Amino acid sequence: MEKLLYKYLNDNLTQDEVKELQKWLENDKNNLRVFENIVGDWNLSNKYIDDSKEKVLSKILSENKSIAKEISMHRLLWSRATKKIAIAAAAVIALFVLNLYDFGFDSNKSLIVEPFQMIESGKSKATLTLDNGKKIDLVEEQNLNLKLDGTTIVGGRNSITYLNKPSDSKKQKYNSLKTPRGGEFFITLSDSTKVWLNAESELKYPLVFLGDKRTVELKGEAFFEVAHNQNIPFQVVTNDQIIEVLGTTFNISSYQDDAEVITTLIEGKVKVNQKFGDKKSIFLSPSEQSILNKENLKIESFKIDPAHFIAWKSGKFYFRQQKLKDITKVLSRWYDVEIFFVNSYLENKRFTGRFKRYENFDHVRSVIELTEEVTLVKKGRIILVK
Repeated sequence: MEKLLYKYLNDNLTQDEVKELQKWLENDKNNLRVFENIVGDWNLSNKYIDDSKEKVLSKILSENKSIAKEISMHRLLWSRATKKIAIAAAAVIALFVLNLYDFGFDSNKSLIVEPFQMIESGKSKATLTLDNGKKIDLVEEQNLNLKLDGTTIVGGRNSITYLNKPSDSKKQKYNSLKTPRGGEFFITLSDSTKVWLNAESELKYPLVFLGDKRTVELKGEAFFEVAHNQNIPFQVVTNDQIIEVLGTTFNISSYQDDAEVITTLIEGKVKVNQKFGDKKSIFLSPSEQSILNKENLKIESFKIDPAHFIAWKSGKFYFRQQKLKDITKVLSRWYDVEIFFVNSYLENKRFTGRFKRYENFDHVRSVIELTEEVTLVKKGRIILVK
């Protein structure tokens, strides 16, 4: 696919290749993100997209309105960029695409392989956003001690805790905790609920829980140990569903670019409410999992071994007969890399393996390559699966 992007930027696409590019964009939202990053920044160097690229892009946009909406927003951003930034961005992205082409797609050129040891694992890092909009970098804040409306926030690099005192306040104020790619963080909420936040995730929660429900909002993935309170149920709201609990332990994976929302129950009992479609509700018991398909809006539950779904919280990766394309999504978030498949048939190869989450990427590569069917090649923070 990188070869197609290279040819697009150089106006060399055939009609069949235009169709192939369109199909690739429609197949996965992550592909659209890659397209935006590469093609968008390339075109920053011009005041407009040249005619040949415009024709190709117009054809793609005319046949897919969702893609058109996304790319139109980026065109607006491109047009607002300054010329100085534009030229710099174009130079960087040109090198990015040409390097991909050089080391991965021209059989007549020698392959330069960089050591994977240089790609370190993720670590504890997050940004705390207060109700007034102030942002605090928790990597730099080693000894946080902040007082807000009767609540004290303490912690630092690895975790934060909300210490709550009785308050007469009737206005709900919210904070949010956001981890980047390659980040994770631990938080104890004001009701003593514990939350482990995975990479590229965000949790929005009140400073103090008021009213007859304890409600938080999640984007991405988190593991919850909910403090029991029979009189005030706990809710986790995602884009597609609402989880209701009293006091229990469970994991939710709800990334925007994933096709499914996966809820895995460890202890207790939860009710999973579908927000769209037939708005079905199901109850989960320990070692059960619900999977909500975002495309057909169907939700089902299964009996499972939860170990490999929550291994990340204990510093491990545990994959059991998972597709390689799904595994690489997990790895790209944790190691903050972009992973591309040179041979698309490898995407659906199933893989079983375990390795430590805090090892550098070379360890991951060595485990995956034990299959003798897959080779990983690195250039900067780009990894090709061949």
